[in-house]
Amino acid sequence: MAETASISERVIQRLIEASDLEVEPGDVSPATSLRDDLEIGSLQALTLIMDLEEDFEITVEDDEFEQLRTVGDVIGLLEAKQQ
Repeated sequence: MAETASISERVIQRLIEASDLEVEPGDVSPATSLRDDLEIGSLQALTLIMDLEEDFEITVEDDEFEQLRTVGDVIGLLEAKQQ
């Protein structure tokens, strides 16, 4: 479970950096919407995924990227890719 927390914390930190809003880590949950809650646009999302690919040494396919709607979606994808 420690690995999951580590992934979650890293993803949340990257999302906060990508967002134009003043967001605290405690305000972000798996249900948080990338677009509606964090106001992350398409270009920001692409940059975010490229950063996460580098951080986690994975590749996110276009169809996987298009399915990402929430923080939980991003965390779940990264967890699946780490196995």
